[in-house]
Amino acid sequence: MKTTSMLGSLAVLAMGTTLLPPPLAHSQEALLASKSIEVEAVSGMKSESTASLLSLAGTVVPMALGMALMNSGDGGAGSGLGLALFSYGMYFGPATGYWYAGSAGAAWKGVGIRLGISLVATAATAAVCSGGGCEMFGDDSAMPGVAVVGLLALGATAYSLIHDIAGADGEVRRHNAEVAARHRESRLSFVPVVTPRDGGTLGVVATMRF
Repeated sequence: MKTTSMLGSLAVLAMGTTLLPPPLAHSQEALLASKSIEVEAVSGMKSESTASLLSLAGTVVPMALGMALMNSGDGGAGSGLGLALFSYGMYFGPATGYWYAGSAGAAWKGVGIRLGISLVATAATAAVCSGGGCEMFGDDSAMPGVAVVGLLALGATAYSLIHDIAGADGEVRRHNAEVAARHRESRLSFVPVVTPRDGGTLGVVATMRF
């Protein structure tokens, strides 16, 4: 009798269990309402600090080496190499970070400005000295004018160098923003779902948006 009663109780319990909805079915709405897990792989991003370092090192190192070679007193090839290094650092050094950032137009703009400053200063010096007075050990009446031209050219060149070195990181930010914009509309997202038809199986739906 006891055995029959126990079997009957187990049967009732089993029937009640089968009538209950699957536990996962209750959480379907919560899972669907949760945020999708987005996987966004953006390649082509560059480092702001690297761009700044390239512009700074590309300017300071060649100019320092060039000055050292020109002041070494060796003359000849050493002085020529020193002048070449110094000129490269002054004209092209700050543009190194811009080329790294992919901003070739801005890089060449800075190079052109510095070359233009040198050309204008050379032409102005020639104009000041055209009437004489630029002799080192003779008539030096025009030398104050030459000094003014030189100081103006030096100040303008220094401003261009500092401006371009300081702006290298901004070019990287602009580059990274463009890269992110190109990839913003192409994203892969995963949304967890529960299918009630087969007893509440948990699954994942992947969506690629272009």
